[in-house]
Amino acid sequence: MSEESVTEGPLPRAFAMRRQPKQQRSQAVASRIEEATLSLLQEQGFAALNTNAIADRAGVGIKSLYHLYPNKEAIICRLAMGWLAAVCEAQQQIRIEATSWPQALALLDIALEELDRRFVGYGALWHAMDLIPDLQIVEQQHERGQVLFWSALLRDFGCRWPEPELTSLVRYFYRTADVTKQCTKADGEVGQRMWLLHRRWSEQLIAAAIAEPDPERVWQAMPALLVGTNE
Repeated sequence: MSEESVTEGPLPRAFAMRRQPKQQRSQAVASRIEEATLSLLQEQGFAALNTNAIADRAGVGIKSLYHLYPNKEAIICRLAMGWLAAVCEAQQQIRIEATSWPQALALLDIALEELDRRFVGYGALWHAMDLIPDLQIVEQQHERGQVLFWSALLRDFGCRWPEPELTSLVRYFYRTADVTKQCTKADGEVGQRMWLLHRRWSEQLIAAAIAEPDPERVWQAMPALLVGTNE
């Protein structure tokens, strides 16, 4: 999946790779540089990160680094693009397999767990992106794609909410799920319980939106959103 398919267009030139690694050797160099960047972000944070330290950690010459990347921000952007592309691929599989909202949510849980195993340490990456204002456009574009994806999926499952209310609902679902999962990771068993509580709330809220075409009736029913019950 290309960078343009993850974002809404080509990345700013300052954040694009100077050359796409096509040969096996250059691909290996790029991988070492990106792995070194992620390790240093975890250990030292963005403020202490520089291209000389990245090259040293990766075991490559600084000229080799600059042959591929114009700056450290471009390496961070490249790492983010890999994660976002994996998210989009996982969602397309959910779109193919899910026949109901509960099933879609269950498949999302599985996909997120797999992404966590595949992309260890990416929390430090997102903290770094928050410190680079020009890179925040990447996350903004990704969020717009998320809103379109989940809105279309809920329409497939029968949601009849007006577009503005549906957009607000999906944006709330996306933002709170992302933040809650990241914030509860460090809290062990208690954090896992909080995440499951949030997940159950989200499942009920979206289920109510699918079952009830009038958003006002859903808001009035809060917090009792167990569809089909009086609880």
